[in-house]
Amino acid sequence: MKFPELLIIYRGLAPDDVLAATASLHAAGVTAFETTMDSPGALTSIAGLSRRFGGAALVGAGSVRTLDHVKAAADAGASFLLSPHLDEAVVAATRTAGLVSIPGAFTPTEVVRAHAAGADLVKIFPIAPVGAAYVQQLRQPLPDVPLLATGGVTAELGRQCLLAGCATVGVGAGLIDAGAVRDRDWDRLADGARRYLAVLRGEDE
Repeated sequence: MKFPELLIIYRGLAPDDVLAATASLHAAGVTAFETTMDSPGALTSIAGLSRRFGGAALVGAGSVRTLDHVKAAADAGASFLLSPHLDEAVVAATRTAGLVSIPGAFTPTEVVRAHAAGADLVKIFPIAPVGAAYVQQLRQPLPDVPLLATGGVTAELGRQCLLAGCATVGVGAGLIDAGAVRDRDWDRLADGARRYLAVLRGEDE
């Protein structure tokens, strides 16, 4: 599974809002969506996204911390699972279920352990406190480990992370446009996503 350069993360949004936001964001060019397991009705959101967008977008679950989470998300139709941490048992169960595994890590030791455990990508979290230079440093001894950066990723930071060697970046919908999420203004959110993508791709210059 090849990830696009941008993964949208939904945390705290109810299923109806997730579906409405995704319809607008998908029209704006976003093709990967994660709903965190601690969101209200998370499994309903994942199942709804899978039914409606599964053939046209990647649909996954985030904040996956337990084996029960793995099974529930897989049953709901998720195709990839992200975690804030590394748990080898969660990685193994994810792979056994035929899903893409993206555990969280931060230090070089954690990144290597995650890769050795079978992670398809390794999530560097949180990236904002250290910036893209940290990714560049990690990539020098670990060029074979695909990385996904999350945690406070502004558009400019996202671009710098991609230039530093990340395969993709994950961003909360609220970072695209917090006001649009608060007001349930999904068209405005889509406009924000277009601007975000333009910065990621260097098309705003």
